[in-house]
Amino acid sequence: MVVKLKNFLKVLSYVFFVPYLFVVVFLTVCLLNYNDYNITEIGDKSFIIIRDDELEPKYKENDLVIVNRNKLDEVKRGDEIFFYDNYRNQVVVNVGKVIDVEKVTDTESTFVVEGNHSISSEFFIGKAATSNVYGDLGGILAILESRWGYLFIVVFPILLIFIYEIYAFIMEVKKPLEDE
Repeated sequence: MVVKLKNFLKVLSYVFFVPYLFVVVFLTVCLLNYNDYNITEIGDKSFIIIRDDELEPKYKENDLVIVNRNKLDEVKRGDEIFFYDNYRNQVVVNVGKVIDVEKVTDTESTFVVEGNHSISSEFFIGKAATSNVYGDLGGILAILESRWGYLFIVVFPILLIFIYEIYAFIMEVKKPLEDE
C-alpha cells in the first residue's frame, strides 16, 4: 500500500512538474526576447498583448495577437498592418489601413496609413491578415510577464526548492554525525 502511494505521488509530481517546467522555460524565453518596445519577438513572430480597448471591435482587451513579420514587398494598399506608434512620448502598438506604399530602398519602405500617418518600415510589425488572435491569452501572458507574476511563478518557487535542498543537505550531513 505504501509503495503504491509513493508511486502515485511520484506520478502526480511529474504531472505538475512537467507543465510547470514548460511554463517557466517559455516565460523566460519570452522575457529574454523582448525588443526595444517590450514586445516579445521570437524569430519572425511578435507576441502582442492587447492592453486596452482602443483596437476594438477586431481586437479586444487581453487578446494575444501573434503577428507574422511579412516581407516589405508583400504589403499593398488596403492591407491592415500592425506598427509601433510614438504616441505622447511613449511607443504603443497600433493598427492602420495602408493607403500608400513608397519604396525608398531595397530594405526600406514607407507606409502611409489612414490619417496621412507615415510609418517607416523600421516600425512595421506585420500584416493583420497573417496574424493569429487568441482571446484572453494575452491577459494571462501579461500577468506572467509582469514583475510580480515572474516573481511568484518562477523565482519564489525556485527559491523554496533551493532552501529545501540546503535543508536536506544539512540533515544528511548531520545524520552521520549523530550516528557516531
